Amino acid sequence: MTSIGRHDAEHPSGWGAERLDLGAYLHRVGLPDLTEVAVPGTSRGTLHTVRALHRAHLAAIPFDNIDLVLGLPVSLDPEAIVDKLCHHRRGGCCHEHNLLFALVLERLGLPVERLAARVLLGGEGPRPRTHMLLKTRVRDEEWLCDVGFGSDGYLDPLPARDGAEVTQYGRRFRVVAHDAFRWSVDAMTPEGWACLYEFTHEPRQPMDVTVAHHFLSTHPRSMLRTAPLLQRLTSDTWLHLRGNHLRRVTPSGEAAERVTRDTLPGVLGEFGIVLKPHELVRLSGFFPERAPTGAE
Repeated sequence: MTSIGRHDAEHPSGWGAERLDLGAYLHRVGLPDLTEVAVPGTSRGTLHTVRALHRAHLAAIPFDNIDLVLGLPVSLDPEAIVDKLCHHRRGGCCHEHNLLFALVLERLGLPVERLAARVLLGGEGPRPRTHMLLKTRVRDEEWLCDVGFGSDGYLDPLPARDGAEVTQYGRRFRVVAHDAFRWSVDAMTPEGWACLYEFTHEPRQPMDVTVAHHFLSTHPRSMLRTAPLLQRLTSDTWLHLRGNHLRRVTPSGEAAERVTRDTLPGVLGEFGIVLKPHELVRLSGFFPERAPTGAE
């Protein structure tokens, strides 16, 4: 199990914002010009900047559980996250994504709280509070940020207030306070409103995230260890790979296909992922040699 930060005189925050390679991150998401406003210790982050970063992060860095499926260790240390997601152009799980984005916001001078959530979409029964989202404040308003939920998530930050409802690129979301402790982010589906996840406003500490990440990366019933899960979200494209089933949603319509060992490298390319040869060989073992007859 890997810890996140160090609590000492050299690293006072515990989260490691002072250790973030901000230039590498901004280059990765295609917004290097933001370097001039990203001055540590200032409060120059604006809502426009946060929205641009949120959208650019989702478009550039996919959700990617490949390391967990292959049984490889995943560090939450800031340098390790930057090395994997930025220098090696990989994706990561929710903790990697949102820990990284939180550090970016803090380097822009914005306050950030890491929150815990129970993912309810696509499942039944009680769920552990293992997902992470973020809450930041820009001027006098609080906003929810989440670049680690995948293709079902929101492209722009959501107002962190009860009853807020927004439409983003044809998709509707709302924020609901069910009681003093239980809040949710919901999305409109053809069947009506569906809860993406429930969360509380209690800030998490580094050790809370370490424990949640340990469960997701090691427990045999963790959904992130059973099958490859890749997701990418942009303003006009929705890519989702679960197991060997790939779905593409674009303005021209929706298409589905079965991924095979031969087509896997090309599909990984659509997500912007290039694996090392030995990693690709191991991941290929999760895919059939050919698509079943009559498969979509």
